[in-house]
Amino acid sequence: MKKTFSIIFAFIAIALTSCSSDDDNAVQPSSLAEITDFSLTFNNVNESDINYDLGTNITVSVPFGTSLEDIIPNIAISEGATITPASGEQVDFVDGEAKTFTVTAEDGSVKEYTVTVNVRGEVGSGTKLKTYTKIEDYGFFVTETTKNYDYDEDSGFVSSYSKTEESETVMYTLIYDDKNQVTERTHDGGRTEYTYEDGKIIKAEEFEDDALKYVYTYSYNEQGLLAREEATNHQLEEPAVDDIRTFTYDDNGNVIKFVRGTSQSTIVEATYDDKNNPFKGIFPAAYAAINVSIDEVNTNNPVTRDEADAEIAYEYNEDDYPVSASYTVGDQFASVNLTFTYYAE
Repeated sequence: MKKTFSIIFAFIAIALTSCSSDDDNAVQPSSLAEITDFSLTFNNVNESDINYDLGTNITVSVPFGTSLEDIIPNIAISEGATITPASGEQVDFVDGEAKTFTVTAEDGSVKEYTVTVNVRGEVGSGTKLKTYTKIEDYGFFVTETTKNYDYDEDSGFVSSYSKTEESETVMYTLIYDDKNQVTERTHDGGRTEYTYEDGKIIKAEEFEDDALKYVYTYSYNEQGLLAREEATNHQLEEPAVDDIRTFTYDDNGNVIKFVRGTSQSTIVEATYDDKNNPFKGIFPAAYAAINVSIDEVNTNNPVTRDEADAEIAYEYNEDDYPVSASYTVGDQFASVNLTFTYYAE
């Protein structure tokens, strides 16, 4: 009997040793919870225009105007781990606000990452127009208007400009936010403040010596171009709209019809060349939109306009920007001469 029990105990000992050995050799759940690769797919943005700074706190820099909705994350993580939000799952970001991504390892341990998307400021792409001069010669008297432009080195947009008429010069300064959008324009004794909605200027308030002078409201067409401007005069006893401007465009974004007045009775129409407009790109898009006109901000240059006797004659530089233009008005009653100079690139 003792021999039988000895054999049974021996078998039990061998079995326990075998189980212990199996437990020692079993694969333990991984505790790794790492993001090993990360990128984001944005609508209508080239990968080369996206900058990443990876780590536990990931930052992503994208061009101005990038939509932060319906972004697709492309994420590689430790084997056996999971992540929330998941790779390939559309997510929305808010400019400058961190979003948490949680990685859970096989063994249940958790590691959190933050992802912050920063939209870069808008950057100028203009010709760096230096001076614009308009001389109107009526024979018995001559008027001259000159504008001189200075630029911000970082954004490339106009930082200030002067306007000289009849020996009187006014200096205007543009104030920008961190996205290089104009929030205010100042001059001696006055300022204009701009209100934005969905990236467009919807209102401008003009002050003179801190007293509200005018309020301008703006509405846009389906292409995002300025369709209507209303000016409300706050200098009256009862504020009232005293000017309305409406705009019609060609397929290139040029103003082909400009109508002015509360009765919409003043109409100017124009056609355009296929050359570069000197004012294109010197202001941020939203600010340029409310300053559009046949005379200045446009895509191309007017070659016919209602008040001109004939086609406007241009001379262009090697980059197809005008350096001069001339035309007559009123059956040659007066001549108009324009000159443009540019900063060297």
